Amino acid sequence: MKRMTLFALILITINSCCTGDEDVSTNTIESARGFLYSYDENGIYPYFDEFNPNELGIGVTADSITNTFEINDGCGPTEIIYTNSIDSLNIITIYDFNNDYLAGSNVNNLLLGQDGLGGTYPTEINNNSSVSHTYKFSVVPENDSLQFLISGRIINKGNFSILTDLIIID
Repeated sequence: MKRMTLFALILITINSCCTGDEDVSTNTIESARGFLYSYDENGIYPYFDEFNPNELGIGVTADSITNTFEINDGCGPTEIIYTNSIDSLNIITIYDFNNDYLAGSNVNNLLLGQDGLGGTYPTEINNNSSVSHTYKFSVVPENDSLQFLISGRIINKGNFSILTDLIIID
């Protein structure tokens, strides 16, 4: 009985400290990384083990983040706030993508925006601002070597330029 009473008192003490205020995680993007991905046979992406040229995508996301964490009461959910984002993207092909987009060509207009379920929509990628970007190619590459130079800007940090891994499609 004493244990039950003690347990009840502990729960009451913990609950009385909770004000319902959310904890806050403030994140600042310091650098970005780029990656190529594909869909697997079940339509799941990003898939990095095998590349299907008919289902090819490219992404840019935060690589390094500075985080500050404010604990209000430690009981509620954590609100995540980003102080900056990645914007003004340009994607340049390193190798010939097809006969119209030779090495050194900007391929922004070949990319469709992608939602969280894999659906696509037309977009202007150099006008998007987000913490993470995923795009699907609207055209199938005609060559087997794929690599891209991604340039953009991290707001309040400056311009960046990154190279994706070289992918050779079998």
